[in-house]
Amino acid sequence: MSNELAGDILIERFEVIACSKCSQPIDTSQSAPFTQIHCPVCGQEMRVPARFANFILLEQLGKGGMGAVYKAYDETLGRTVALKVMQQSIGQDRAFVEQFLQEARALAAINNPHIVQIYSYGEENGQPYIVMELVDGNRLDHLQEKHKALDEAFVLQTAIQVIQGLQAANAAGMTHGDIKPANILFDKAGSAKVADFGLARFKGERPKPGEVWGTPYYVAPEVVKGQAPNAGSDIYSLGGTLYHVLTGEPPFNCETVTDTVLLRFKEPPPDPRVFKNSVTPKTAAILLRTLEMDPFARYPTYESLLKDVSNALAPLLEARSGKKKTPERRSLAVPIMIGLVVLALIGGLSVLGLNIIKVKQAEKKAQAQRAADIAAGRLKQVMRNGQLVWVRVDAAAPAAAGAAATPANEWTLPADLDAAVSRDVGSADFKDPAILLLRAGNKTALEEASKIYLRFPLAGVDRERLDQASLQLTAGRKGSIKTKSNPYKLTVWALKNAQAAWDDTLTWAGAPGNDPKSVDGMLADEAVQVATFDMPANPETGDRLLIDVNPLVPFLRDFTGNEVTLVLTADADTDQKNGWRITSSEDAGRFPPPTLLLKAK
Repeated sequence: MSNELAGDILIERFEVIACSKCSQPIDTSQSAPFTQIHCPVCGQEMRVPARFANFILLEQLGKGGMGAVYKAYDETLGRTVALKVMQQSIGQDRAFVEQFLQEARALAAINNPHIVQIYSYGEENGQPYIVMELVDGNRLDHLQEKHKALDEAFVLQTAIQVIQGLQAANAAGMTHGDIKPANILFDKAGSAKVADFGLARFKGERPKPGEVWGTPYYVAPEVVKGQAPNAGSDIYSLGGTLYHVLTGEPPFNCETVTDTVLLRFKEPPPDPRVFKNSVTPKTAAILLRTLEMDPFARYPTYESLLKDVSNALAPLLEARSGKKKTPERRSLAVPIMIGLVVLALIGGLSVLGLNIIKVKQAEKKAQAQRAADIAAGRLKQVMRNGQLVWVRVDAAAPAAAGAAATPANEWTLPADLDAAVSRDVGSADFKDPAILLLRAGNKTALEEASKIYLRFPLAGVDRERLDQASLQLTAGRKGSIKTKSNPYKLTVWALKNAQAAWDDTLTWAGAPGNDPKSVDGMLADEAVQVATFDMPANPETGDRLLIDVNPLVPFLRDFTGNEVTLVLTADADTDQKNGWRITSSEDAGRFPPPTLLLKAK
């Protein structure tokens, strides 16, 4: 055997092999690895193998800028696998090798039927490698090349499986970073599997300056701008992939790679029905939402995307099953009954809508109260029957013998109710309940102004001992990509009176204390100013602000209500076109909601 460089990958070539049919020795010293040869005795056609470590390389399945993937026989475990080997030049970058092996360890821990399984990993002659499950069915890009535009039901079924795989990886802290048709494989049973996390990074890692992770047709705008790939960018890339294989055309396509990438910043993708008019409205809406330029306009979670894809697929499968509803006999009773049902619905929907709102607000309030109880020590974890469980600590219970009860000195109060009110109630900015928009400015018409209302429970707070107060806000997303916001001044107001019930159907005209004729003012007899703060321009998603609201301390000592309402307004003197997007309590699973922090003397 002798060593040979194959595309900067060091492999061993065989000088002689045995015919797979008649066992006749065959001289392969002049034959390049993986080329086709014929046995001179029986004529059997074979591919020239090679060796890498303890693997017999049977054929090269693919090749990229960083290495190659081989179909190989693992002599140690006695099974056929896919072997991914990185180039020697890359192996010299020890930082990369450590990252590569770290990712391999993380991926090996994920066991999901829709992710290509990692068996093992290692390093040979300075070349890191990963041993993977061999998926020997088909590949989505090959199917698309053969048929151009694929069947809608098949695409949605594939999407469901891919989403489930990405969901499992995301739960383990991994993002893919390069979702594209070539990385979606099928086993012989037709089950889809996500492959090649070669561009995946652990959450939070960013590309180096000038480096872009992803494929031009499908890469998310924020990744082009240098942000780290995350679940949102994977959802975007999946949307571009599904769009391409369903319609036969990518969502963005120009003559050059640069123009293709830049086009997504200039205009939205065309409706997929432009290229394929048979696409159902539900599927078209899903694709366009996944390809929103603003990450916060896309699906917030894999669960929400999975639900919509499943709903779009169900009628397609039902239509194919051949099931038809039995036609009803025509009679006067039918239109009469329909009319009665419609009348009942008109009356019932109003009641149902109010009930849904009340249930939603009750759930938010319960979640906020639980968070407050945990922060204040009223809920603690204890070990019972071998499991950690949450138990309530009775504040009135006597202290343990020999120990005095220690009063609470700090209170962390997440907002238990919030609303962004706008003069323009139809604005798309207010359709995302996880985002509260704050906007005013000297070039903002009154119709475009907004204010944020936040309510905080005061149960358990010793107001007589209060000494400090601050308000924490978390940026929900950037402003418009095409324009730049300026720094501006935020004002925090406290409503003087405890409020009756209100919810996120609050309107500009009906908001308590609001001066409906002012973009930034409140009514002096109903609200008191407790702070002003210089808001920075163009925050990053997840940025935190801590605002000193100490004037709230004397206000709370005299305040008699059980909940205090704070109102945020932006100044009318600064030209700020886009405002700040702030996370609401509904987004607490990802980022903290507005939180009031109180400290005692």
